Amino acid sequence: MSAPQTVHPHLPRFSQGITGMLCLEGVVFRDVAVIAVAAALVLVGRFAPKWSPVNRLFSALARPVDTREPAAPVRFSQSIALGMLAVSLIGFAAGVPIVGWIFAGVVAVVALLSAISGWCCGCEVYRLLMLRKSHDGDLRGPLGLTGSGPWIVMVTAPACARCEPVARQLESLSPGNITKIDITQTPGAARLPVKSVPAVVVIGEDGHLREVAAGRLDRPQLEAVLAV
Repeated sequence: MSAPQTVHPHLPRFSQGITGMLCLEGVVFRDVAVIAVAAALVLVGRFAPKWSPVNRLFSALARPVDTREPAAPVRFSQSIALGMLAVSLIGFAAGVPIVGWIFAGVVAVVALLSAISGWCCGCEVYRLLMLRKSHDGDLRGPLGLTGSGPWIVMVTAPACARCEPVARQLESLSPGNITKIDITQTPGAARLPVKSVPAVVVIGEDGHLREVAAGRLDRPQLEAVLAV
């Protein structure tokens, strides 16, 4: 069963809030078992999201939205948290509890900061890495682009209610020049530094990224992207 390629935009904050609270409780009350539970939940959320208790609880509570977020930055962030919690548990097992509490404490602070502010540290690190890679690398192959550029690429997803209206508006501004890419069907789209779907990216003749815009795109924003 393959992992989903997009997620509800509020799911990361919900998950980070639970991880942060568990780690905070573990550090305050010196309870290693709670740290282990936090690590287990992150592990399941990272590698088996459809079976994650946190994801299932969120699905039962969340309201539908008209945008989606790529899952790749979220998985990257989860991997960082899982690695730090693994180091924490190894520290406890090795008889060096100070290491365990420090790493668990860092996860608690970063996760709660992300949950409260909506700024995901791991996700931003991922996007910065992808932004650099996109500027330095040729995206024509990963995105399946053919012919001569530049290319205006519309990134969509099946569960994105705003994608089709934005696509129609974009096509009205530049008829016949738009390439649509479904992020769930194009693995190479994970290399794009987009924060949410719908997104519009401009790929130059050399295959390198020129411009990217994502989220609640309106006509002025689309016109600005096309002017690049």
